[in-house]
Amino acid sequence: MKSTCKKIVTDINRDKELEISIPKYLELLDSQYNMYSTVKLCLNFYTIREMLEDDSNIAEFKGDYYKLSSLLKKAISASCEVTDEDICAIDAIRNSVEYRMKLLTSYTDGFEIYEYILNRLEAGIKGTVEEVDTELLSNKMFQYVFSENDTVVVNSKLQILMSQLPVRMTKNKFYDVVANTLSIYKGGETSSVDEFADMLRTAVLITKPEGFETEYPDLYDVYARLEAADYKNLDEASFDRLVIDLNEGAQYITEQVSFYMLFQEVINDTYTMLLTSKGKTNNETSDSYKAAIRIIDTCLNSFSENSAEELMDSFMYLEGAQENVYENVMILETVLDDVAHKGQSMGDELTDYIKCLRTVEKLVSTSLFIDLKKASDSQSVIADGDYIGCLKEQLTQEFVEYFKDKSMIVVRSIMCKILATMPIFLDSQQEIKSYFDYVLDNCKNDSELTACNKLICDIIEEDV
Repeated sequence: MKSTCKKIVTDINRDKELEISIPKYLELLDSQYNMYSTVKLCLNFYTIREMLEDDSNIAEFKGDYYKLSSLLKKAISASCEVTDEDICAIDAIRNSVEYRMKLLTSYTDGFEIYEYILNRLEAGIKGTVEEVDTELLSNKMFQYVFSENDTVVVNSKLQILMSQLPVRMTKNKFYDVVANTLSIYKGGETSSVDEFADMLRTAVLITKPEGFETEYPDLYDVYARLEAADYKNLDEASFDRLVIDLNEGAQYITEQVSFYMLFQEVINDTYTMLLTSKGKTNNETSDSYKAAIRIIDTCLNSFSENSAEELMDSFMYLEGAQENVYENVMILETVLDDVAHKGQSMGDELTDYIKCLRTVEKLVSTSLFIDLKKASDSQSVIADGDYIGCLKEQLTQEFVEYFKDKSMIVVRSIMCKILATMPIFLDSQQEIKSYFDYVLDNCKNDSELTACNKLICDIIEEDV
């Protein structure tokens, strides 16, 4: 199969008989996408089937599971024809999961703001303050960051440390840092700088997704208690209660997100199987494909505690199958852009076929929640100086309003979260070392220093 994929890619690159090679290419890519999604889905679907049997915390997913199952039956059926209504149905399930993930991500961001605060109060409240050698800690951080010469690694380490360091800058300095970061996008696309600004807003809950207060009432109650707490006058009992609330909320989010991530993979693969239903006829003689279908059919119709043993032979047929077909997909995708361009003049039917496979290309990518509606060749608008200037003013004013009713400890936590999400604003090794020295030397809160020392040392030791 790999030789077939390579040959047809070579033919297209050489413009050899395109009226023949392009339709053959599309048919081959269609079948390989179908094979890849079917094999990958059967393994994840089996896991989900086990989870639904064992975990009452994900019982709420059963409604979407049954909707998905009916569509999956059509996707593997030899006789059922996939309709536009089926595509609308799978799209709706996918959108529902994406909506839930946005809510859970927003709660995660909110909880991180208050986790930062509680970590820094703990030593003072619990009486476990330690003397911290700030010079030693600064040197240790500097050596950790620059132990490698790779710029990407250095920036990654810096951002991790920035998320734990004390914040000792004025609000105006913070606004300047945000504004200067926006300037990086001057001359780029407006969509890119808009996405960055939206990311900053959502990261600290300046903007919350619709349904934040209602869809997860237990999580919202936890968030409301964290938001309303008087951190300046927190006693030990109140501190302990908030920590318990935070940990329970975080555990619930982790369980939900883990399932949603897996479920979204199954949704994307089902979506792919529906869109490539014609391609499955070319896979029906493959032992790997037949094994995958057998596993899916068992999960849909006769799942039991003995299924793992009964399907052992089928699982063995799948060994290496996903990796092999993925290589074929990667080979074929190298010319998909060219095919889209070269096939424009070959009629509406071929154009629609290409458009369908471009959607599938997104579905099988590693970006589980990628926007399927956004056109890859959409017209770009350049962000000029005026556009960036207006956005700077708007975003600064939003932060000014957001900080108005918040205590300094909360403001500092929000600043820290923002600084950790932005490109590093320090230019040289000496400037970075000076920043480490400055924030540590100017932090006069022994409880906060104790927490920073512990958290940062743990990060460095875990990375060794």
